[in-house]
Amino acid sequence: MTTGANMINELNQAVARAAKLPPAQAALAVKAMLQFLTGRLPSRLVGELHTYLKMPKTTPHSPQPTIALPHESNE
Repeated sequence: MTTGANMINELNQAVARAAKLPPAQAALAVKAMLQFLTGRLPSRLVGELHTYLKMPKTTPHSPQPTIALPHESNE
């Protein structure tokens, strides 16, 4: 069975491959997706997700860390 840390690493790698992103940008994309889901899914599901991934739990009232996503260049 895959551990939480390994699962996050696998997800980061899958996003990097699928989107052809550098690993750091893929990790930011995964983090942003998880924050999005945490803010919108029912608490029960978020708790299960965090438990499965062994992530620190956040509450709806706790501030979410801000992620500075890379800006796309229009060049």
